[in-house]
Parts: sequence; structure tokens; C-alpha cells
Amino acid sequence: MNPVIAGITLRQLLSRRRTILLLLLGGVLVLVALIYRLAGDGRDDLDFTSGLLDNLGLAALMPLVALLFGTSTIGSEVEDGTAVFLLAKPVSRWTILLTKLFVAVGCSILITGVPILLAGLIAAGGSGDGLVVGFTLAAAFGSAVYCALFVFLSLVTGRSLVIGLGYVLIWEGVLAGIFAGTRTFSVRQYSLSLADAIAEVPSSVLDAPLGLTTALVMGVVVAGIATLLAGRRLVNVEIAGEAT
Repeated sequence: MNPVIAGITLRQLLSRRRTILLLLLGGVLVLVALIYRLAGDGRDDLDFTSGLLDNLGLAALMPLVALLFGTSTIGSEVEDGTAVFLLAKPVSRWTILLTKLFVAVGCSILITGVPILLAGLIAAGGSGDGLVVGFTLAAAFGSAVYCALFVFLSLVTGRSLVIGLGYVLIWEGVLAGIFAGTRTFSVRQYSLSLADAIAEVPSSVLDAPLGLTTALVMGVVVAGIATLLAGRRLVNVEIAGEAT
């Protein structure tokens, strides 16, 4: 990892207005949990917490954060031509990619995981029998897979934001809930399986359709292939005046 590139990437990602919007979205998650805690009677804490962290955390906050960070960390630079200043430096392009991916994953985990952790602790009135920890770790795992996928997408198409949003809304939001076979290729389902495996709650509270082994293997495979293809794509990007 290159510390200079990491610092530049961190400033680029966290200085955008979209980051403020993502923080506000995470704040909504915490606010809903707080309202429930102040108004609820505590009898359905686990059910409410599970639904909140799944529907607003894993299904909304996690993919949106990863999508914005993943598609803007390097793909946008290649598209608008500013990446030429970075790619022309005597630094391995694999180092550039992995550094930027690492920063994107770290930012995504932070902005997704902290609100999920806080909202879970508030809504459940504690750890919720491992439910809060499960969803927090699941969000970290899912964020890493999403970022790898979206970084690759940003290097192969200028419409990565639209395509990524379509994948999240249509494939994961609709098709994965209707057709069981599509869940094998759903990052949200991978995360949900990890949360279910960690949490010690009844199946009526949380029951992921995918097995843990399948979820972990598929998540690692998807992230690995996406990173490999993204690296090869970046290596093949030519800049003016570069020897062929």
C-alpha cells in the first residue's frame, strides 16, 4: 500500500458532498432506533432491531455507501482523464488499485458499520444476543465485497453508478427476494448469512436463506475475481506518450 496515494484518496472520498449525505443517511438509522427506544415497550426489541438493521442497514446504507465510494475512488479519474497524473508516476498500477480499494473499503466500513452498531445497541437495548455484533461484522464483510465489485465496474463502464444502482435495487431488492437461485449472487444475502451465524437468536427473528459456507466462499470469490479483473483493466489503460 502506498501511503501518499492513500492520503490523497482519503481526502478525495471524504471531501465530497455525497459523504455528508451518507452520514445523514446513517444518522437516520440511528434516529429511528432512538425513536423506537423512547416510544417502544421493549417486548419486540430483537424483531425490530433485526428488521431495522437488515432493511435500512444492509439493504440500503451498506450498498449505497460502497457504490459511491467504489465507483469514485479511481473509475471517475480514469473517465475524466485526471488519472493520467497518477498512472504516469513510477508506482505499480496494482499498488495504486489495491491502495485505493483499501481506502474505499475502510471508509465504507466506517460510515456503514458505526451507524449500524449504534442503532443496534440503542434499539436492542444492548448486544441483542449477538445480533448487533453480527450485523456490524456482516456490514464490514458486505462493504468489502461491494467495493471490490463497484471498483471493477467503474473501470469498465462510464455508467457504473447507474448499473450498480440497478443491481442493488433490481437484482438484490426484487429478484433475490423472489427467486431462490439469484440469492447465490447477492452480496446482501452473503452479509445476512454471516449476521445469522453470529447472532444467537431464534429463526423467527433472523433466518438467512443461504448457508454460511456458501455465503463466505461466494463473497470471497466475487471480491477476488472483481479485484483481479479490475487490476488487469487498470494495467491495460494507456496514457498519452506511454510506450506500447
